[in-house]
Amino acid sequence: MVEINMGDIIADAVGGRWDNPTGAYNIALKERLTAISEADTWLEAKKEWKATGNVWYIPLKETDVSVLPQHHADDHPHYCICGHIIAWHFEIQNTENNTLEIVGSDHIGFWMIVRHLVENKGIPEDMVTEERVREWITEAVKSMKAEWWWREHGEEFEERFNAVKELDLVINTRDGASYYDNETERYENTLLIRKVGTGSFGEAGHKMASIVWRWNHPDNTRAQIITRGWPNPKLETELLIFHANLASHQRDFDLATEKRLERIAEVVENNRQAALERARRDAERAAQNAIRREQQRVANEEREARRATALERTCKEWGIPQFTAEDASNNDWEEGFLNQMIAKILNESFISTKQKSRTIKIVLGDKAPATSKQIKYIGSLGGDATGLTKIEASSLISELLEAKNNE
Repeated sequence: MVEINMGDIIADAVGGRWDNPTGAYNIALKERLTAISEADTWLEAKKEWKATGNVWYIPLKETDVSVLPQHHADDHPHYCICGHIIAWHFEIQNTENNTLEIVGSDHIGFWMIVRHLVENKGIPEDMVTEERVREWITEAVKSMKAEWWWREHGEEFEERFNAVKELDLVINTRDGASYYDNETERYENTLLIRKVGTGSFGEAGHKMASIVWRWNHPDNTRAQIITRGWPNPKLETELLIFHANLASHQRDFDLATEKRLERIAEVVENNRQAALERARRDAERAAQNAIRREQQRVANEEREARRATALERTCKEWGIPQFTAEDASNNDWEEGFLNQMIAKILNESFISTKQKSRTIKIVLGDKAPATSKQIKYIGSLGGDATGLTKIEASSLISELLEAKNNE
């Protein structure tokens, strides 16, 4: 009565693997399914069964089986129809008499999966090949387990995961390469996701691997959401632990953030104080420069004032009239010498006694006054040199000496 060509095709494609199962549990499966099928032979009876897509997980040591529908809970919970102990309970249905049974993952036959995929999931029959059937069996079993897990635990898991995911990415990290942080003005370490945990929980040095990395990080090609479809027990446990310590992790994060902000505030204040100090020093330098410029201006004015009267004052001190190079007696050397002396006087340069005498001699010529030596000598001879020139004094000395010799 049952005519499922698709099943025949698949049976042929895989070489009739389930035509004559061997082994105690396989034989028990064949006999017990045949007994509750419409067909009398295993070859035909197996075609009547397909997976419904329903699955339940009950840990082996768990005595509470209330997650199962009542008729399965009353039948053989924790056991496949073959008698093998199981944790995963896959529901199968006889499409001829609507009988529902439970089998373990080892006895989800490929024909059950194929019928489920074609009839329940809408997979085209022409896509059913041996390679695809084997792949589908694995994926379908995984998918059914995932669907059960999400149905039972998904909401709670997502609530916890969403609560921890941001903190996880800053707490479950490790130090990477250092870099200079312009905000803190010191070298900081980059934070890298900790992809592998160290030690065991409760042990010294235990460090948890990132929950986000393991679950659904976009850079992780082996993230559990891809490879399993639901978290493994370790990830579930560590998510619970991390979530239970969420307040502590938040405090750690807040403390680290506070320290960073304090450092940034310190840097800002230091920079502000440094800017004020630079401004103070700049103002001080500007004031000092202004004072120096004023002092220089005054000095220049005084120097210019002295320069303006230098020749007059010097000539007065030397007892000669103000002179120019034209006072030279038609002598180029004397003219150059007087120009040089005028420059020295105006620049307040050093003038030797010899240069002074030479200047006076050139300027006065025959009008040079008697020297102090001449005046003294004339006085010793009984004469008076008052108002005499040097030449006149010399003549007077000669006369006084001759008079003295004639006495």
